[in-house]
Amino acid sequence: MKIFIRITLIILLSQMMTFPILAQKLPGDDIILKAMQDELNRNMTDLFLPNFDKPFFIMYGVLDQKTYSVVANLGSLTQSAENPQRFKTTTRVLVGDYTFNDESLDDNLFSAATPFDIGLPLDDDYYGIRRGLWSTTDNVYRDATRHFAEHKETVKESGKVLADIPHRSFTKSEPVKFISSVTPYAFDRAAWEEKARTLSALFLHHSSIVNSGVVIQYSEGHNYLVSSEGTVVKVPFRVVTFMALGQSKNNNGEFSMDQVVHYASTPAQLPPDQQLATEITDMIAKIEADSTTPKFDDEYTGPVLLIGSAVASVFSSVLFDGRESLRANHNISRLTGFQFNEGVTSMDGKIGKPILHESVSVKLKPKLKSFNGTDLLGSFEIDAEGMIPPDELLVVDKGILKNLLNDRTITQPTQKANGFSSGPGVIEVTIAQKDSEAVLKEKLIAQAKRDGLDYAIIVRNVSTLGMGMGMLDVYKVSLTDGREQRQKNAIMNQANLKILKHILGASDQYHAYNLGGGGYNLGARLTSVIAPESVLLEEMQIQPSRMPSLKEEDYVSSPLK
Repeated sequence: MKIFIRITLIILLSQMMTFPILAQKLPGDDIILKAMQDELNRNMTDLFLPNFDKPFFIMYGVLDQKTYSVVANLGSLTQSAENPQRFKTTTRVLVGDYTFNDESLDDNLFSAATPFDIGLPLDDDYYGIRRGLWSTTDNVYRDATRHFAEHKETVKESGKVLADIPHRSFTKSEPVKFISSVTPYAFDRAAWEEKARTLSALFLHHSSIVNSGVVIQYSEGHNYLVSSEGTVVKVPFRVVTFMALGQSKNNNGEFSMDQVVHYASTPAQLPPDQQLATEITDMIAKIEADSTTPKFDDEYTGPVLLIGSAVASVFSSVLFDGRESLRANHNISRLTGFQFNEGVTSMDGKIGKPILHESVSVKLKPKLKSFNGTDLLGSFEIDAEGMIPPDELLVVDKGILKNLLNDRTITQPTQKANGFSSGPGVIEVTIAQKDSEAVLKEKLIAQAKRDGLDYAIIVRNVSTLGMGMGMLDVYKVSLTDGREQRQKNAIMNQANLKILKHILGASDQYHAYNLGGGGYNLGARLTSVIAPESVLLEEMQIQPSRMPSLKEEDYVSSPLK
């Protein structure tokens, strides 16, 4: 069983009222690791409920980080905070053995937090950390023992041997020892406050922008992991996000919005101030132009030319976040009743079969740190279950599926733990076709004519402010002279592997993009994608989005007008 992490006011109050114990600190650099290891060893030896099995596996994960947040609006600072955090990322207790355990026979794998769960202290308090780990371990172990007892009874009543029953097993892993530390970055909060003020002031004289802001958030720290197999890990991480947001509302109450987003390892690696100012100014002009930009109001099915970050967003979302995700599916059927997950299609049976266009290959390179001068912020050395991934994993070879991402849980004979429990990390998409963007546009127009369409579509960006895969930066392309007209309020429909089976061309220029979202990858919160600058899909569905509108009269106009 694993712990379902939840922080509530009840839990916080119970800590204050039930445990008025003074913190006891010990000298040393790695009090967190020592407390984790000592509590794990104690529980492996002493954890026991009468008439129930002892645990054979325990794993603890802890995140220790400090986050600086600076927010400004219209030239004034609205938030500046330094927020230290320390919390349990995983508490996993398995009862039984690697072949048959409490996670084997149903999909209920998590224990809910109780009001008696104790959070971790921010201070390096050895006994406070151990007490926090103990409280969660005790809860998870109780659920695990009961689940395993039920599983044994289920197998007995079925009259079958375990091999004849759909079940999960857990892969044994060699112990990993990886200890690394990061020197705290000298975050100059005053300088970044002034930067946020200056950049947010660019919105001040644009009264049509009804909402705006500049956010700079920098996080650094360490992820810790220990297990009863002997794994001891301390991995550092750093990541900074710069975001500028703008939103307008026209006379019909319809909203338009856009953003400028950058990710980097440290604040010093963000673009220079002048570049950020230019990007924000361009974004403001784009939002203001939306008052006259036509709304996309068609149901389009036809060729689409993806350019820039749109390529990375589409490939990442379709391959690893969609219904046909290339992640191993561990859902199983119960022995009684019926259980399934409508949102996921198992791809295990498609290994060795074509799933993408024959020109497309996909590799995962989780340890690759940079590409053509771009830091790959999704890279990682060790996954969240303490496994070291290979330097390279071939997922799709010339359109044929070769491997799926898999954690240590196994439900099919074809599955193999490969160190990707947290996600792909770094995705490299290569396409054998080599075309210039001008040639791709010619192919786009020619295919739209063959399909009998009135126009073609180019997508240059995907905004995370949208719904589903995001709002698309869409342009209608004239089939007579190639002129482009920007459209607003368009989204992608039915993003699945089908759209990647028919590719008409791709750029010979490759770029790297860092995309938001994803898991912790033992520190990395992002996914990095190396992909062609442009890709022409034979068929893709674009449809209007149903953006909310709020038409109301202002009794007193904004003071900025």
